[in-house]
Amino acid sequence: MSEIKRIADQLERAFEGGAWHGPSVREVLDGVTAEQARSRPLPNAHSIWEITLHIAAWEDAVRRRLQGEKVELTDAEDWPAIGQTTEAAWAACLAGLERGHRALAETVARFDETQLGRPPGANRSIAYVQIHGVIQHDLYHAGQIAVLRKAVPAPMRLSASTAPGVG
Repeated sequence: MSEIKRIADQLERAFEGGAWHGPSVREVLDGVTAEQARSRPLPNAHSIWEITLHIAAWEDAVRRRLQGEKVELTDAEDWPAIGQTTEAAWAACLAGLERGHRALAETVARFDETQLGRPPGANRSIAYVQIHGVIQHDLYHAGQIAVLRKAVPAPMRLSASTAPGVG
């Protein structure tokens, strides 16, 4: 297996699943509601929603860097504002994360392996470090999301016996 295929495999394991450490980004976000995502159970910590936007921002930045663009994120780009906090907005956030990840995965899969030791475009870090960095970044934040999920109450589900007016 080529080095770029091994790296692409690690990127997919970190995002999709099958990483030996535990849940991937997608797995840890599975079933999270907008209410849970916007919740701030730990003082001075980011919410799941903010972290999700942050992951997407850096996956996009690395994709653009690998394509030769010089990218330095501003504070507002690094931690994008949430905006609306509806279920539809959360679904759109997750869909955007998925689209961005697919674009990054395709860029990595097509990346010229002979260029891994060079900085892409005018960027400072070599491509190898950029790609492994985004993988590590995904996993770091997946761990944060896992902790936040434990601190956020699960959405209340009403059964027929606990629904108002039943009984």
